[in-house]
Amino acid sequence: MRLDWKLIRTILAHVESETLDKFLADVESLSEWKEGQLLSERIGNNQDSSQRVVLKHVQLLANGGYLEGVSVRCSLDGYYSYALSSNPSLTLNGYSLLESLRTDNYIEKLKKYAKEKCVPLTIENVIELAKLALPALLQ
Repeated sequence: MRLDWKLIRTILAHVESETLDKFLADVESLSEWKEGQLLSERIGNNQDSSQRVVLKHVQLLANGGYLEGVSVRCSLDGYYSYALSSNPSLTLNGYSLLESLRTDNYIEKLKKYAKEKCVPLTIENVIELAKLALPALLQ
């Protein structure tokens, strides 16, 4: 699977607007997120691939400390399931990441900056790079 920054921004925005449950339940809207993904051939067809892609991104955000009140689990056969508290929300880091991702062309500029500095562009590094690069990127 490839990390999709637009999907991450979409997930964070749904959490912020308190519509994550509707987003995850709408299989039709999830289908666009499997486009361009490298999906393992080892995983059976027990679950729609777009659901797997979206839920894996949600899991990365939750495990990274950007979401609270959200739990995603993966079974041995590759089936993802999720549970939401009555009030899933963004952490302070989640809000910071969302604001960073809302800036026009921010990710493309950040990718270029990260490449110049030889720093991998991971979720964890986005906020740290933003602190260092934001003044230069917004010029």
